[in-house]
Amino acid sequence: MSIPNYLTLFRILLTPVFFITLISYTPEKEGFRLIALAIFVIASLTDALDGLLARFLKQRTTLGQMLDPLADKILLVSAYIGLLCVPSLPYRPPLWVTITIIFRDMILLFGFFTLHFAAVKIKVQPNIWGKLTTVSQMFLLCFVLLEWPLAVPLAYLTVAFTIFSGVIYIMRGLKFIQ
Repeated sequence: MSIPNYLTLFRILLTPVFFITLISYTPEKEGFRLIALAIFVIASLTDALDGLLARFLKQRTTLGQMLDPLADKILLVSAYIGLLCVPSLPYRPPLWVTITIIFRDMILLFGFFTLHFAAVKIKVQPNIWGKLTTVSQMFLLCFVLLEWPLAVPLAYLTVAFTIFSGVIYIMRGLKFIQ
Protein backbone atom coordinates (compact mmCIF):
# COMPACT_ATOMS: atom_id res chain seq x y z
CA MET A 1 0.00 0.00 0.00
CA SER A 2 1.25 3.48 -0.84
CA ILE A 3 1.93 6.47 1.41
CA PRO A 4 -1.01 8.44 -0.09
CA ASN A 5 -3.33 5.52 0.70
CA TYR A 6 -2.09 5.49 4.31
CA LEU A 7 -2.86 9.21 4.53
CA THR A 8 -6.35 8.56 3.20
CA LEU A 9 -6.90 5.81 5.78
CA PHE A 10 -5.60 8.18 8.46
CA ARG A 11 -8.24 10.74 7.36
CA ILE A 12 -10.93 8.08 7.68
CA LEU A 13 -9.70 7.17 11.16
CA LEU A 14 -9.65 10.84 12.22
CA THR A 15 -13.31 11.25 11.27
CA PRO A 16 -14.92 9.59 14.33
CA VAL A 17 -12.43 11.36 16.63
CA PHE A 18 -13.38 14.66 15.01
CA PHE A 19 -17.10 13.86 15.18
CA ILE A 20 -17.04 12.92 18.87
CA THR A 21 -15.01 16.03 19.70
CA LEU A 22 -17.37 18.25 17.69
CA ILE A 23 -20.56 17.00 19.29
CA SER A 24 -18.96 17.23 22.74
CA TYR A 25 -18.64 21.00 22.33
CA THR A 26 -20.73 23.33 24.46
CA PRO A 27 -19.97 26.96 25.34
CA GLU A 28 -18.83 25.70 28.74
CA LYS A 29 -16.42 23.28 27.03
CA GLU A 30 -14.82 25.72 24.55
CA GLY A 31 -11.73 23.56 24.13
CA PHE A 32 -13.71 20.91 22.27
CA ARG A 33 -14.50 23.37 19.45
CA LEU A 34 -10.82 24.22 19.02
CA ILE A 35 -9.73 20.58 19.19
CA ALA A 36 -12.41 19.65 16.64
CA LEU A 37 -11.15 22.47 14.41
CA ALA A 38 -7.55 21.25 14.69
CA ILE A 39 -8.52 17.66 13.91
CA PHE A 40 -10.62 18.78 10.94
CA VAL A 41 -7.79 20.94 9.57
CA ILE A 42 -5.35 18.03 9.87
CA ALA A 43 -7.81 15.70 8.15
CA SER A 44 -8.41 18.27 5.39
CA LEU A 45 -4.69 18.76 4.85
CA THR A 46 -4.22 15.01 4.43
CA ASP A 47 -6.70 15.27 1.55
CA ALA A 48 -4.44 17.74 -0.25
CA LEU A 49 -1.26 15.95 0.76
CA ASP A 50 -2.30 12.48 -0.38
CA GLY A 51 -3.14 13.79 -3.85
CA LEU A 52 0.11 15.70 -4.15
CA LEU A 53 2.17 12.73 -2.96
CA ALA A 54 0.36 10.33 -5.28
CA ARG A 55 1.28 12.54 -8.26
CA PHE A 56 4.80 13.46 -7.08
CA LEU A 57 5.81 9.93 -6.04
CA LYS A 58 3.92 8.40 -8.98
CA GLN A 59 1.91 6.28 -6.56
CA ARG A 60 -1.56 6.63 -8.02
CA THR A 61 -3.50 3.46 -7.34
CA THR A 62 -6.97 2.17 -8.14
CA LEU A 63 -7.56 1.82 -4.41
CA GLY A 64 -6.55 5.44 -3.86
CA GLN A 65 -8.81 6.68 -6.64
CA MET A 66 -11.76 4.99 -4.94
CA LEU A 67 -10.79 5.54 -1.31
CA ASP A 68 -9.87 9.24 -1.50
CA PRO A 69 -13.30 10.57 -2.56
CA LEU A 70 -14.96 8.13 -0.16
CA ALA A 71 -12.80 9.46 2.69
CA ASP A 72 -13.84 13.01 1.76
CA LYS A 73 -17.51 12.04 1.81
CA ILE A 74 -17.17 10.29 5.16
CA LEU A 75 -15.39 13.29 6.70
CA LEU A 76 -17.64 16.00 5.27
CA VAL A 77 -20.99 14.26 5.75
CA SER A 78 -19.99 13.43 9.34
CA ALA A 79 -18.93 17.03 9.87
CA TYR A 80 -22.18 18.53 8.61
CA ILE A 81 -24.29 16.02 10.52
CA GLY A 82 -22.18 16.84 13.59
CA LEU A 83 -22.98 20.53 13.17
CA LEU A 84 -26.67 19.67 13.51
CA CYS A 85 -25.86 18.36 17.01
CA VAL A 86 -24.18 21.61 18.10
CA PRO A 87 -26.84 24.33 18.17
CA SER A 88 -24.68 26.74 20.18
CA LEU A 89 -22.35 27.68 17.30
CA PRO A 90 -23.20 31.24 16.21
CA TYR A 91 -22.71 30.81 12.44
CA ARG A 92 -23.93 27.28 11.94
CA PRO A 93 -25.23 26.76 8.39
CA PRO A 94 -28.98 26.40 7.95
CA LEU A 95 -30.39 22.89 7.73
CA TRP A 96 -30.99 23.19 3.97
CA VAL A 97 -27.22 23.60 3.41
CA THR A 98 -26.53 20.32 5.19
CA ILE A 99 -29.38 18.60 3.36
CA THR A 100 -28.05 19.82 -0.01
CA ILE A 101 -24.54 18.52 0.75
CA ILE A 102 -25.76 15.14 1.99
CA PHE A 103 -28.28 14.58 -0.82
CA ARG A 104 -25.72 15.41 -3.50
CA ASP A 105 -23.32 12.88 -2.03
CA MET A 106 -26.07 10.25 -1.67
CA ILE A 107 -27.13 10.76 -5.30
CA LEU A 108 -23.53 10.47 -6.52
CA LEU A 109 -22.90 7.31 -4.47
CA PHE A 110 -26.19 5.80 -5.66
CA GLY A 111 -25.27 6.61 -9.26
CA PHE A 112 -21.79 5.16 -8.87
CA PHE A 113 -23.05 1.91 -7.37
CA THR A 114 -25.84 1.66 -9.95
CA LEU A 115 -23.32 1.95 -12.78
CA HIS A 116 -20.96 -0.45 -11.02
CA PHE A 117 -23.62 -3.14 -10.53
CA ALA A 118 -24.86 -2.62 -14.09
CA ALA A 119 -21.30 -3.59 -15.14
CA VAL A 120 -20.73 -0.20 -16.74
CA LYS A 121 -17.00 0.54 -16.92
CA ILE A 122 -16.42 3.87 -15.23
CA LYS A 123 -13.32 5.72 -14.26
CA VAL A 124 -13.57 7.86 -11.15
CA GLN A 125 -12.21 11.24 -12.17
CA PRO A 126 -12.72 14.36 -10.11
CA ASN A 127 -13.23 17.60 -11.97
CA ILE A 128 -12.47 21.19 -10.98
CA TRP A 129 -16.06 21.76 -9.80
CA GLY A 130 -15.94 18.72 -7.54
CA LYS A 131 -12.65 19.92 -6.08
CA LEU A 132 -14.04 23.44 -5.56
CA THR A 133 -17.05 21.90 -3.85
CA THR A 134 -14.89 19.87 -1.47
CA VAL A 135 -12.64 22.84 -0.70
CA SER A 136 -15.58 25.19 -0.12
CA GLN A 137 -17.28 22.65 2.15
CA MET A 138 -14.05 22.29 4.14
CA PHE A 139 -13.55 26.05 4.39
CA LEU A 140 -17.16 26.55 5.43
CA LEU A 141 -16.76 24.08 8.23
CA CYS A 142 -13.53 25.77 9.37
CA PHE A 143 -15.22 29.20 9.30
CA VAL A 144 -18.12 27.83 11.36
CA LEU A 145 -15.74 26.36 13.93
CA LEU A 146 -13.73 29.59 13.99
CA GLU A 147 -17.03 31.44 14.52
CA TRP A 148 -16.30 33.79 11.61
CA PRO A 149 -19.19 35.76 10.08
CA LEU A 150 -17.81 34.95 6.59
CA ALA A 151 -19.39 31.52 7.10
CA VAL A 152 -22.77 33.03 6.14
CA PRO A 153 -21.91 34.11 2.55
CA LEU A 154 -19.63 31.10 2.11
CA ALA A 155 -22.59 28.82 2.88
CA TYR A 156 -24.41 30.15 -0.21
CA LEU A 157 -21.32 29.77 -2.40
CA THR A 158 -20.80 26.25 -1.08
CA VAL A 159 -24.37 25.27 -1.94
CA ALA A 160 -23.94 26.70 -5.45
CA PHE A 161 -20.75 24.67 -5.98
CA THR A 162 -22.40 21.59 -4.47
CA ILE A 163 -25.41 21.75 -6.78
CA PHE A 164 -23.41 22.66 -9.89
CA SER A 165 -20.83 19.91 -9.39
CA GLY A 166 -23.61 17.41 -8.65
CA VAL A 167 -25.33 18.25 -11.95
CA ILE A 168 -22.02 17.87 -13.82
CA TYR A 169 -21.34 14.47 -12.23
CA ILE A 170 -24.89 13.30 -12.98
CA MET A 171 -24.56 14.37 -16.62
CA ARG A 172 -21.22 12.54 -16.84
CA GLY A 173 -22.83 9.43 -15.34
CA LEU A 174 -25.69 9.55 -17.84
CA LYS A 175 -23.13 9.54 -20.67
CA PHE A 176 -21.71 6.28 -19.29
CA ILE A 177 -25.17 4.70 -19.52
CA GLN A 178 -25.53 5.66 -23.19
